[in-house]
Amino acid sequence: INRCVDPLSKLGVTRWIERTCYKEMQGYKDLDFDVTYFYRSMDHLLKVKDDLELAIFEKLKDLFSINVKLTFYDITSSFFYTDNCEIGENGYSRDNRPEREQIVIGVVTSFEGYPIKHYVFEGNRKDETTVKEVVKELKSAYNIEDTTFVGDRGMITKLNLARLEGEGFEYIMGVKHRQDEICNMLLSEQVLEEDYEIYKGLKIRERKVKVKEFLIWKSKKIIKEQKADVADKQFALLEKEILSLSNKSEPQSRTYKNIAERIIKGIDSKACNKVFGGIKKYQGRYEDELRYIICLNEERKSGSQNKRQDFISKLSKELDKVFSENARYKEDRDIDKAVNKIFEGYKVKFKKFFTVARDTKSKKATGYSLNQEKIEQEKKFDGIFVLLSSRYDLKACEVVDSYKNLKEVEMLFDDLKNFVDIRPIRHWLQVRVRAHVFICILALLFKRIFEIHYMKGKCIMEPLEELSKSKLIKYKVKFSKREDRSQTFPKVTNTTPMQKKYFNMIGIRNPMSLEKFIW
Repeated sequence: INRCVDPLSKLGVTRWIERTCYKEMQGYKDLDFDVTYFYRSMDHLLKVKDDLELAIFEKLKDLFSINVKLTFYDITSSFFYTDNCEIGENGYSRDNRPEREQIVIGVVTSFEGYPIKHYVFEGNRKDETTVKEVVKELKSAYNIEDTTFVGDRGMITKLNLARLEGEGFEYIMGVKHRQDEICNMLLSEQVLEEDYEIYKGLKIRERKVKVKEFLIWKSKKIIKEQKADVADKQFALLEKEILSLSNKSEPQSRTYKNIAERIIKGIDSKACNKVFGGIKKYQGRYEDELRYIICLNEERKSGSQNKRQDFISKLSKELDKVFSENARYKEDRDIDKAVNKIFEGYKVKFKKFFTVARDTKSKKATGYSLNQEKIEQEKKFDGIFVLLSSRYDLKACEVVDSYKNLKEVEMLFDDLKNFVDIRPIRHWLQVRVRAHVFICILALLFKRIFEIHYMKGKCIMEPLEELSKSKLIKYKVKFSKREDRSQTFPKVTNTTPMQKKYFNMIGIRNPMSLEKFIW
């Protein structure tokens, strides 16, 4: 509750309690609220974490009939201000603090946005490596048999898809379309130029891609990079070999090397290895068909292009300044340092749009030019997001809607950092760090229940702000001049009609009568 209304350190909570009505409530009076009490409670909380989360899940099903036909999973990170936590590691920082050690937090939510399970991983744990553990536990401990697992970009690997299918789960996954080879094939075909549908301001196009179809395209692409004028008929033997593959096939490197050498005599061995490596990568899935849904937001596309152009213009001016003052740099490496400093931090992703010119002899940086090819290549990704789904029974627009509900987890992460204030993490023992995260997740569950069932989806801040105006006052009454003939009485400030309404919502009929209220 403290994390919801006034997030403080555990020591701060001991003082906060003195200003609240808790110590006057039945069942709380005799507790010694010192900081060690809270530390012991945290240690015990972590011991019962798995059982408690499962019990809460069962209770949520009974009370609110929560929907787990769709389960959403996403991860975030939270950094430390110190570097002495045993699970704190440097990794990909979602807070733009890569220099800080961090932990990675994974959360599973129901369709409504209730957090039903959470995980705390080491700070250098990659997104895709967490999925196996989550899927296994949802099936074994939570007995979730029939669900669609919705995950964000970065969680797709061949192993993860196999794990989901092995557990009988369907999936809707975001795709890192810049890195995904099949997406590159689809986007090179300009799939959104025709036969698309408009849905909620998006251009949507569905493409079912056979793995063999993709492998033929990729193999041709690799070989044509060696010799651009290879006629399509020369690929007939390669196509035949790929089309003959089954999920049980074990392709041999020699076979594809011989075929590649028949297409181009003296072909580079590295190209042969790339052809075989690409085919080997999909072993066990050769007969599969993958359902991709490509979505384009024209407004976001325009915004991305304008933003990129603004950054390129600003960085160009900074580079102009560096090279115009070339003479003041005594050594060549000083120029390189100045250039590298321009692209520090988040600006490093714009470095690929610039090419630094160098003197052929001294290798000294003499100027720069814009890499128009890279800029044009980037434009084809602007405003686009791509989904991969095994749900053939859903329309493309329904898949998009299901994926967009993942924003509930993103909102939960925003609340984790800005509502219950998970940072600063004032612990370094692993058990306390994990318990601290659990407390924050429980606070978010409390908030979500209140929002859905009492506020009907409205913001929880209004009642919290109103109820925070209600104060506990302790006044001392002396019956005589003797000190021992006095008594202290608790009293709550007069409640407003709005406060009474909110108190009634959570079952407190008369906040003035603290003795009768049992939490």
